[in-house]
Amino acid sequence: MVVTNSLKNGKINASTSIFRVALLLALTLLFLTSTAHAQQLLKPEYYKIIRDNASGELPYADFKQIVQFPGFSPSPGAEQVAEYLSTQARSFGLSDVTVEHFTADGDRYVWAFRSEPSWSVNKAELWLEQPERQLLSDYKVYKGVIGRFSRSASVSAEVIDVGAGTKPEDYSGRSVEGKIVLASGNVSAVTRLAIWEHKAVGILDYRTEDAIDHPDLMSSLQLAPWKGPHGEEPGFAFSLSYRQGMDLKNRIAAGEHVVVHAEVDAETRAGAYPEVLGTIPGTDPSLPVVIVYAHDNSRDTGGANNLTGVGCTLEIARMLSGLISSGKLPRPRRTIRFMWGPEHYGTLNHFHDHPEDLARVLAEINIDMIGYNQDQNGAAAVLHLYRSPFSNPSFIDDVVQTALQKVGEENTISIRNAHFLSHPTVGFLDPIFAPTGSHNELRYNVEPYWGPSDHEDAQTLGVRAILLNDYPDYFLGTQDDSPSAAGDPTQMRRGVVIGATAAYSLASATPADIPAFLQNALTKAEVRLADYESRAYTDIGSATAENLGDSYYDARNVVLQGFANETTALKSLTLVAADQTFDAQAQPFLAALESEKETTLKRVDQYAQARAAELKVSHDKLQAHSADPQFANTIPSRNPDIRGPVNIFRPEYGRWWLVNKTHDEHFEQQLGIAKRGEYAYYEALNLANGKRTVAEIRDILSAEFEPIPASEVLQFYKFMEGVGVVQLSSKK
Repeated sequence: MVVTNSLKNGKINASTSIFRVALLLALTLLFLTSTAHAQQLLKPEYYKIIRDNASGELPYADFKQIVQFPGFSPSPGAEQVAEYLSTQARSFGLSDVTVEHFTADGDRYVWAFRSEPSWSVNKAELWLEQPERQLLSDYKVYKGVIGRFSRSASVSAEVIDVGAGTKPEDYSGRSVEGKIVLASGNVSAVTRLAIWEHKAVGILDYRTEDAIDHPDLMSSLQLAPWKGPHGEEPGFAFSLSYRQGMDLKNRIAAGEHVVVHAEVDAETRAGAYPEVLGTIPGTDPSLPVVIVYAHDNSRDTGGANNLTGVGCTLEIARMLSGLISSGKLPRPRRTIRFMWGPEHYGTLNHFHDHPEDLARVLAEINIDMIGYNQDQNGAAAVLHLYRSPFSNPSFIDDVVQTALQKVGEENTISIRNAHFLSHPTVGFLDPIFAPTGSHNELRYNVEPYWGPSDHEDAQTLGVRAILLNDYPDYFLGTQDDSPSAAGDPTQMRRGVVIGATAAYSLASATPADIPAFLQNALTKAEVRLADYESRAYTDIGSATAENLGDSYYDARNVVLQGFANETTALKSLTLVAADQTFDAQAQPFLAALESEKETTLKRVDQYAQARAAELKVSHDKLQAHSADPQFANTIPSRNPDIRGPVNIFRPEYGRWWLVNKTHDEHFEQQLGIAKRGEYAYYEALNLANGKRTVAEIRDILSAEFEPIPASEVLQFYKFMEGVGVVQLSSKK
């Protein structure tokens, strides 16, 4: 906990100091009582069956099989992946196995998302011609050398160094028309400036990330958008390593005349996104389903980002289907639906074409990159659970967290478990290993909401969804992105146990389980609420005399929004109970939260008063905080015809649509909220439900991210109103 320094003229402010000690003791006790031995919602015997039957080798084998298919959905190879997945699903005994196809021609929009075209490569070679002849890159050796959506070319041209190549000044005094540029910046930004504005014919883009440790890695590239503002084609881009890029850069700087020859045979055409679906039927088909989702975009660069999760979800489907059909596990009440499709596009296309399904989903577990070798080559990956955003708080976060912490705690080395003085062991409590996997511990973390992945799209549609994801991976999208580098059968087996336990717990839950679910939700909420209180003290403790009033307001706001978020999540358990007993069961827990909120606010108030005395701020100034009436009277609501995310940064996920609407390539520069990262504006759209005022939304966003001026939020809504995404109305 961070608090302000209360030393003043060599003396300690007694009231502030005593209060901090009391607060620290309270929060310590709260933390200790809330992070005791990992809870378990599933019956121990059911968990043991899942644990003992989960394989790490099978998902690793599936991962290796799928990687062999070339391309990137909707390109050739996507159908082979879909065929493999559907065949496997049927062999596991999944029901209702189907493959749906969604149009992907590069022009069609699904809400604000622009579909991608099919793109394939027959040949891509890059030769150094002058000063000497040398092969620099070859698609036959490594498919990731050519940027996705590059066009065919056969050209020899001088290479011009443009530095990063992402700013207009990078081209000042340089003539690149008809030339090939050498750049280190984002290839899409370089395409816009070098090819569309300055008429270069191609790009050599070299990697600078981890350049010292990994100078020979090459990053896979994607040219997006794949059409210019006037229909221009993007030319071509080759990926170079840092070592290759610096060699060319140094030669050019030394005055050498560097000429390369690019030979590219690529095809861009209309295609289709395939999505594979299959189910484990529940006993009550009227209940909403539990979705387990993994995106299956096949990659030419190894596939860790898109295929480790597919391998693990296939094993979850195989194992649960087999255990249920054999009677070793009772059939759950709710159907478990497995979905494998392209990232983002699968989720959005499915619910766009099947809007009736939105009311039939209890929860979605999105499994992205999972099962990594966490120690491979020093990558030090961590398995992250990203919780739901404030716009859609849900009980499923704590259910999945329970499964994660159960496996994580038992697979973390601790000297308490090492029997140090009797019969020493490594220190695992109850480890899960795979015969061919590592004996590493599991590093894991639980974090607030973050994307981007398929849960990001589901959340905007009101689906309760979370993300499981390994990060970081230094070799993602490089020539070293491979099953042997990315996957670890031991970590894959653990990931399978986590995913299967969470999915089966959600699908099997009955009204009789509500007390355990409520207790689980409350104890986990208490840890987060302690963090909100700590944030409140940081806000007040770091304030100056001039801004103490605003800091005090935001400190209270963090606490209020935190309790509101936890209360809403707890109440969402009524979706599991679906009977008249829930209110009576939940009331003591809700009352405990309400009582704790009032107690917390009193502590915050007392600390603010102590700080005011310390800073010699009057009571009136401490309480001073007024909002413009327009913020309290203006209500934004989403246009139901434009659903899903409207991304202001990523071209195909919304930016392209916004540029077309505004006719402004740099529209984001007028939006203050764009400077606050990728998810403040995302949440602002999610929170525009036609009930909350701008002032209320500002307070939620400020608690979830950082204090944001209401004027900034209103400016964003007015911009979105101008393009038809929201409507603004006055409070009645």
